[in-house]
Amino acid sequence: MTTEPRIWHLHLLSLVIAGLATILLVWMLTSPVMKVRNITVHRAASSPPPVVSAERIESFVGQFVGASVFRVDTAAIREELQEIPGVADALVDVSVDGHLTVTIAYDAPVANWIIGGQSYLVDADGQILAARYRPDLELTIEDTAVREAVPGEHVNLPALLAAYQLQSNLPLLRVFPNRIQYAAGNLTVIDHSGRELRFGSIDQLEPKLVALQAVLERATRRGERIASVDLRPVDRPTYRTSNAPPLISTIGDSP
Repeated sequence: MTTEPRIWHLHLLSLVIAGLATILLVWMLTSPVMKVRNITVHRAASSPPPVVSAERIESFVGQFVGASVFRVDTAAIREELQEIPGVADALVDVSVDGHLTVTIAYDAPVANWIIGGQSYLVDADGQILAARYRPDLELTIEDTAVREAVPGEHVNLPALLAAYQLQSNLPLLRVFPNRIQYAAGNLTVIDHSGRELRFGSIDQLEPKLVALQAVLERATRRGERIASVDLRPVDRPTYRTSNAPPLISTIGDSP
């Protein structure tokens, strides 16, 4: 006789609990207390200084002010931030107190890449980060292409790596690059004394450096002042002296 009333009471209690849970859930999703009220964006401790504009990131994450903390998709925000040129990674965290925290790790620019007179900062993957010039970067490449570029595009990565190799290795030959020019797959270096070193294609750089060393040593022995060196025929490079421009000498000639 007492079983049915107890079951009825249990059903009623279950309905009351379910109703209270629903009310609580609706309150949590709609209450201003449970919405994003403030956002903090800061740089990761191990990150280099940012190249991307801080306003761009703040503008993107600012759209989540007023959103329910339970509806903020932190993984999606992280993916969107990683699509911004200059952002290497991001950590996104939202708390029930309405605070959204974004920690950004930025890409480090490694070179200035100049196209049509406009300098762009590029990272180690050849991605254009921003239209800007950084005089503290050791490597600058002048691209003779006539085109417009935008952040997110990529320059020729093999050419970037080859230019870096030349920038690092030429001083070992007492040649200090002043300008590095890139044109249609070919590299030319103007050194500190105004000598023009035509390396041509970006392959076989090591043999070309060996050939350049041989040319410089030969010119030194003969007391010649070099105006330009053409290393494109790596097995038989040629050079022109500044005191006799029409004369072409090769390391294959007799000493």
